[in-house]
Amino acid sequence: MQTDIKKNINNVLNSINSSCQQANINANKVSLIAVSKRKSIENIQNAMDIGIKNFGENYAQELNEKNKLLNSDIISWHFIGPLQSNKVKLIADSASWIHTLDREKIIVKLNEACNTFNKTINGLIQINISKEKTKNGCNPDQMLYLADLVESASNINLRGIMALPDINANASDRETEMREIIDLSKKLQKKYPHASEISMGTTNDFEEAIVYGSTMVRIGELIFGKRT
Repeated sequence: MQTDIKKNINNVLNSINSSCQQANINANKVSLIAVSKRKSIENIQNAMDIGIKNFGENYAQELNEKNKLLNSDIISWHFIGPLQSNKVKLIADSASWIHTLDREKIIVKLNEACNTFNKTINGLIQINISKEKTKNGCNPDQMLYLADLVESASNINLRGIMALPDINANASDRETEMREIIDLSKKLQKKYPHASEISMGTTNDFEEAIVYGSTMVRIGELIFGKRT
C-alpha cells in the first residue's frame, strides 16, 4: 500500500509541476492537500512518510478523531466540508485551516470557539461560483462582506477564497467559472493583499485549475484510491 501511495503522490506532484511549467508558475507556490476522508490512519501515515503534511477532511468528527489519534505537530489539517454550527468546536480544536466559511453565523461561532482554545485558524471564504443548489458557498456579491467579518475576527486569519467549479460543465463554461474565481480573488486582494490563496481544483480538474491560478489543490482519489 505504501508503494502505491508513494507512486500516486509522485504522479500527482509531476502533474502539478507540469501544469506550473505550462503556466510559468513556481511549483512551490502550489500546495497539495491530500484529501483523506474515510481513509485509514495507516494511509495517512504512509503519505506523511513520503513528505505530505497537508491533509483535508470533510467531516468534523472524523477530523477530530484522526487528529487525536495521530497527535502530530507535522500535520496541517484542512477542513474542506460544509460546517454545521454544532460542529464548530471540533474544527476549532483540530484544524489549522478551514476552506468553507460561507455565512456570518459560522464565522462568529468559529471565532468564539478558537478564542476558547486560545488559537487562530486560517480561513478561506467559499464561493458558489457555479450557483448550483447542491453546493455550499456564498454568492459572489457577498464575498467582500464576509471578508470584512473574517478580517475583523481576532482568531481567524483571512487567507483567500475557495470554490468548486462545475466539473460537469463543458470546457468553455468551466473556463469561464475559473476566470471568474481568479477575478474575485484579485478583487479580494485589492482590499486585503494578504488574502491571496485560491483553493480550487480536485482530482478531476486540478491541472486546469493550476493553469488558471489556483494555489491549493485538494486531491484524494488519485493519492489514496477510490473510497470504499
